[in-house]
Amino acid sequence: MALIEIGSQKQLFLDDYLIESMTQAKQGVNPAVKVANNPIIRAERPWEGNHVMLSSVVFDDADGLFKLWYTARNLQADPEMRPGGASGIVIGGEDEPPVTCLAISEDGIHWERPVLGLVEFAGSKENNIVPPGVVEAPSFLDRHERDPAKRYKALKWTMDTTKPMQSHLHSSPDGLAWTPYPGNPVIDTTPVAGRWGPTSFMGWDPIRQTYAAYVENSHHMRTLFGKRLIGRAESPDLIHWTEPETVLVPDADDFPDTEFYRLVVIPHAGLYVGLLWIFRTTNLTHHPELIVSRDGFHWERRYREPFIVRGGRREDFDSNSVYVWHAIAHDDRALLYYSGTNHRAAQQLLELGDAATSAVGLAICPLDEFVSVDSGKGWAPPAGERPDLSGLHQEALLRASHDPAAFGQLVTRSFGFTGSRLHLSCATTPVAAGPGPAEVRVEVLTSNHRKIEGFTFDDADPITQSGQDHVVSWNGDADVSRLMGRPIKLRFYLKNAKLYSFQFKAAH
Repeated sequence: MALIEIGSQKQLFLDDYLIESMTQAKQGVNPAVKVANNPIIRAERPWEGNHVMLSSVVFDDADGLFKLWYTARNLQADPEMRPGGASGIVIGGEDEPPVTCLAISEDGIHWERPVLGLVEFAGSKENNIVPPGVVEAPSFLDRHERDPAKRYKALKWTMDTTKPMQSHLHSSPDGLAWTPYPGNPVIDTTPVAGRWGPTSFMGWDPIRQTYAAYVENSHHMRTLFGKRLIGRAESPDLIHWTEPETVLVPDADDFPDTEFYRLVVIPHAGLYVGLLWIFRTTNLTHHPELIVSRDGFHWERRYREPFIVRGGRREDFDSNSVYVWHAIAHDDRALLYYSGTNHRAAQQLLELGDAATSAVGLAICPLDEFVSVDSGKGWAPPAGERPDLSGLHQEALLRASHDPAAFGQLVTRSFGFTGSRLHLSCATTPVAAGPGPAEVRVEVLTSNHRKIEGFTFDDADPITQSGQDHVVSWNGDADVSRLMGRPIKLRFYLKNAKLYSFQFKAAH
């Protein structure tokens, strides 16, 4: 019996849990790609002022629509930088308060503003404004809830910065009409005179089978570190919550001014995939960093580059900050919705003038492709030499490129599985040097590295095309059922290729 049993669970390579060794291969992050029509929501209606910020977004299974709530407002810098605004930033005025609006979409990418007829603006209700109250609070569709009248949930914080924070639970059948929980508040920081700070409510955690929230667990920087930190709190019912446990703090590899502002989490393939807001206080920028955990509490931060890259031009709507508010797993893709700004401080706002903006953006990454094991070069000629690809010499080089030594290799730890077919998600990359095509092969080993007859490198049928669901075969046979019930290892051979995931499945 194997010490690690993976069953038929898909296996990703975000961490090294199942990796024993790698040779001429390494893990690499694959940043999310912004959609072509970014920003997907910008201020363009009279009631939207000059800035919009994302509040919530869900995919509603009941009507097959994506629904996105955003806050719209007029934003300007106090030209004399007088106190009274938010760090010198003035939000609208008495006659132009912020409004919350609804947008809908069939694909999550292209959005329209429905006429709701609920709130009057400039003498007309022909707009998409929703009544003020709850919907501006982060909400989620609770698929664990059995009562259809409570499908949507929202926990709205009190915003009086002079008092301890409280959170009030509300529920709704449609995300528009909300009912408060009679026993509110469900979170009250009065006993510790604290503040949870910016909070991301995961909703139902399918791995730990509980509701969960990730919170700025610093009581507004009253910590030994003097920085914003991330904590996790849990609840069986959204009413009774644990005290947040600190799970992430800046380390020696971070810039001295690094703080953690918020954490958005996607549970996928038995992992917690996190998007951690990196806040640099000296240059006032935010960007998300990809992190991973297997229990929701212990996190690895091996990928320190931005997972969504800020805009490269000063006038780009997201050149200063990328605030990821929601991540939706849909149709094998992670849809990452964010608020982008080209300013954060009042001085930046003042310098940009009319070019200052904020809008809602979207970046997408296939769910299995956050991280890949990459081997790009394969065989290469000696440094400074150009290969002669004519005649017999070309033939010799081609033979050399098919030798196992020309491949990057990954060997897994030993594990047990269930299923009769091995499926791979991989991608080929352009040949970097030398002859020979991109190629992936799989060899099966015993737990002590002995090759298994019929499953060797020479038996393996090469995979030479990109695909999310390749069935691996050896000499034309894909059946691995005779290996089930015994511990095995896999040796992946990669040449000019990316390996994303593998999974054992039953034959159809």
